[in-house]
Amino acid sequence: MKQLPFIEIKSAMPLKLALPILFLVFVNISSCHIDKNPEIDQMSKVDNMVFKLQEALDDWRENEHITGANMSVLFDATNSTINLVSGNSKLTIDPTRFSNTPLTIDQPMFVGDITHVLIAAKVIELAEQNLVQLNQTIKIWFPTIENAERITIRNLLEHTSGVPVFYTEEFLNQIYDKNPNFISSPEQVIDIAAKRGSFFDPSTKYGYSKTNFIILGRIIEIVTNTPIETVLRNTFFYPLGMNDTYLAGREDIPGGVPGGYEYVGPNSIAPTEIEGHVPQSPTPSVISAEWTSGALVSTPRDLLKLIQSIFCDPKYSRIRSEIIKPSIHPAQTGSTIIDSGAGVFIWNDYGEQTIGQFGFIYPFSAQFIIWTESKIAVVVIANEVDSSKNPNSNFQLPTIENLTSKVREIIVNN
Repeated sequence: MKQLPFIEIKSAMPLKLALPILFLVFVNISSCHIDKNPEIDQMSKVDNMVFKLQEALDDWRENEHITGANMSVLFDATNSTINLVSGNSKLTIDPTRFSNTPLTIDQPMFVGDITHVLIAAKVIELAEQNLVQLNQTIKIWFPTIENAERITIRNLLEHTSGVPVFYTEEFLNQIYDKNPNFISSPEQVIDIAAKRGSFFDPSTKYGYSKTNFIILGRIIEIVTNTPIETVLRNTFFYPLGMNDTYLAGREDIPGGVPGGYEYVGPNSIAPTEIEGHVPQSPTPSVISAEWTSGALVSTPRDLLKLIQSIFCDPKYSRIRSEIIKPSIHPAQTGSTIIDSGAGVFIWNDYGEQTIGQFGFIYPFSAQFIIWTESKIAVVVIANEVDSSKNPNSNFQLPTIENLTSKVREIIVNN
């Protein structure tokens, strides 16, 4: 029998609807002779949906061999949200003496490339304030980058700049193996990518590069003359109540840097293995290298506040229109066209516009997705990757789309 993890429901419904389930059952049984209470009927539907969502999260986490996962769901136009948690943040090496540490809803974890959404929104806001122009080239700030006189801020936002990724083989060996405590500056990371030249001429094709958002992070700091963590906190974290969100490497995180796991299977000889799970944490070298391209630490609940604001609140309508403006070069073509926006991807799913972003920083992965017409949004963060299926090559990221699709199905059919 599964242990039911903590469930939190936040809704725009009156407080009297948030009655314990057993009380609702008692009322329904003992009051059959009276007319139906529509509020109780509605709450019963929500109860049923919550348990189905929890079951979907539990099953997905177990199938993907993930130690712990959090999920927040926006399920209607009234901004009703459900926050769910499954599994553990830490496994004990001696289960006969100690218990595992359950994951909590407010426990921050790394969200990787979802950091791009914040950076894109801030850059667009600076453009609204006439502090930068989206069609302005980056030559004034980074003259040594190849094609700097032709690469625009918009190119960086939509990954059409041609700027290479900074993860060269030599740099990967340095930050993962040789010197995990090495702290690199954004300028050093940008210089590593710049020395590789250009992958293609600006505006001629699409090419995803995390370096684009390192450059944008520095532009924000230069233009505002303010550290990026302060900018993000004053622009988003404080106003939106994102109380469990931090930029790792630049801010202290309560409890320290979040740790995760790599699932290696039950037959591993790794000395730190716990029932097939090996503890792993992003090193200082990786965190500093990722910076504004992936070092954000947050919770699904906090990220859902951001998603609700940017993609639903009229206050952000001008920023939103720029974020979802598709590049002339799609990120993916074929049977399913996926457009590149500013820090997000846009496509058509279930007959409506869909916006999302996937984030990864070893061993954490995260995803947000919002169906803009039905106002259904899902944010998931997981603390493990799986290398048991292909131990001689690369690890396998959890397929979060399997969960988000199931979540949408449950909400629509409820």
